[in-house]
Amino acid sequence: MSTVVDPTTQDMASPPVRDPRRWLVLAVMSLGTLIVFLDLTVVNTALPAISFELGASTSELQWVVDSYVLALAGLLMLAGSIGDRYGRRRWMTLGLVVFGLGSIIGAVAGDISTLIAGRAVQGLGAAFVLPATLSIVTNTFERDERGKAIAIWTAVGGMGIGLGPAVGGYLVDQWGWSAAFWIHVPVIVVALIGQVVVAESRDPRRIGLDVPGAVTATLGISSLVFGIIQGAETGWGSPLILGSFAAAVAFLIAFVAIERRVDSPMLPLGYFANRDFTGSVLVIGIMFFAGPATFFFLTQFFQIVQGRDAFEAGLLILPNAGAIIVASALGPPLANRFGPKRVVTGSVMIMAVAAALFTQVNADWSALTEISVIMLFGFGFGLGMPALTDSIMASVPVEDAGIGSAVNDVSRELGSALGVAVIGSFISSIYKVNVDDRLGGQVDEGVVETAKEGIGVLAANVSSLGESGPTAVAGANQAFIDAMNSGFWLSTAVLVAGAVTAAWLLPDRLRSDQVLRTHVDEPWPTLELIDAIDAIDAGISGLEPERVRVDA
Repeated sequence: MSTVVDPTTQDMASPPVRDPRRWLVLAVMSLGTLIVFLDLTVVNTALPAISFELGASTSELQWVVDSYVLALAGLLMLAGSIGDRYGRRRWMTLGLVVFGLGSIIGAVAGDISTLIAGRAVQGLGAAFVLPATLSIVTNTFERDERGKAIAIWTAVGGMGIGLGPAVGGYLVDQWGWSAAFWIHVPVIVVALIGQVVVAESRDPRRIGLDVPGAVTATLGISSLVFGIIQGAETGWGSPLILGSFAAAVAFLIAFVAIERRVDSPMLPLGYFANRDFTGSVLVIGIMFFAGPATFFFLTQFFQIVQGRDAFEAGLLILPNAGAIIVASALGPPLANRFGPKRVVTGSVMIMAVAAALFTQVNADWSALTEISVIMLFGFGFGLGMPALTDSIMASVPVEDAGIGSAVNDVSRELGSALGVAVIGSFISSIYKVNVDDRLGGQVDEGVVETAKEGIGVLAANVSSLGESGPTAVAGANQAFIDAMNSGFWLSTAVLVAGAVTAAWLLPDRLRSDQVLRTHVDEPWPTLELIDAIDAIDAGISGLEPERVRVDA
């Protein structure tokens, strides 16, 4: 084992010791990030096919997306803490295996409940993969190179989000919706092989886990998102939904109380006293609130309303990935020159302009118009994200990289989950009212009720509707467009609020240094078991003991 060194006593003038494999490590971590963010959107273009084949309602389709995001967001901080304490590479490897298992469950699912369960298992695995990738990058690169490394990590994640719809669309057209799950298996195998170049790392303080904090945070987040998703289906005033919101408030209050009193909090609340940290967390959450929800509905619009096949729908969204990559490359030098406040405020306003343009969507929109607005949206997203991520990771000590990474990821995933839930429920509620207005008295009440379940459900049953089919489809499609446009106005308002938040809280200049540890705790004695596990690992492999990097 390496000696734990308190960075406050290090000779700051000595040149940093750089890991010669650091760029290979970045490639492996970027691949792990690609898997997680690809899965966030690769299923989107499969949603219409899933709706047709499994008879899924709009609410159930929301759960196909949010069961993954909810498990991921709810467990990220716990997973980041476990990785910090017991070994980031070890737990990332386990996460990849679990993610693969969830992918297989989803691929073979014969009903919507099994599919949702498989997505939740994928989210569980992703919760251990995602914080490990960023904390390992932070631990591997010195501060002068870390911004560039994080920009690459961010660009790859954005590329995954942008590529997902096109990849999913091609797979759905060629082999069916289950291929959108099988695709992860070979990529995971490559990522597992790549772990051989990654040195194990962990927090040298060896402090215990905050189990009460983990439980209350997970239950609070889960109750909140469940209530939002099911509210439009069950009724906002129903005992189930009111009980869910009450439970969310109670659990989250308990979480804050626990974190203020526990010796080793899962989320040290003192970090939020730092404006860089708090502002970045809020703005990332807002950007992800608007992003995935936008493409959740656009993919259905392209396929069901405009009649495009899944691959064509995915290709329309693909330029989003190119815009994110270009903007992610431009973002860091612009942030260095003009400061995070100006760059991020501008990036969020660009997204807001694009969202406002989406409010004009209609069935006759051309592919060129759609691509142009999608690229504008992606450019705004990619421009500000590297500076936001770098600000979070520079605001926490390196030994707490797992916590910083987890908070960064929670803001992304919770923002995404809430966006799909809130905007989805908002659009779903308006859609049902619009269906009543457009089809009431025009077709049988049974047809109206079928249409209310979603345009995908209606399209799947159109052959059984007889002469009323075309009238019902035309009315339901226009009801969906009107509701979707209202949802885009909500996204626009949220993004404008995000720009105001960025201008208020973000710093004028990037940090030039890294927050250092302020104290060194005594080792946690029972964690000596980890040393034994390291020795066993080395013995099994027949190699000399593996270098375990501690954070300094």
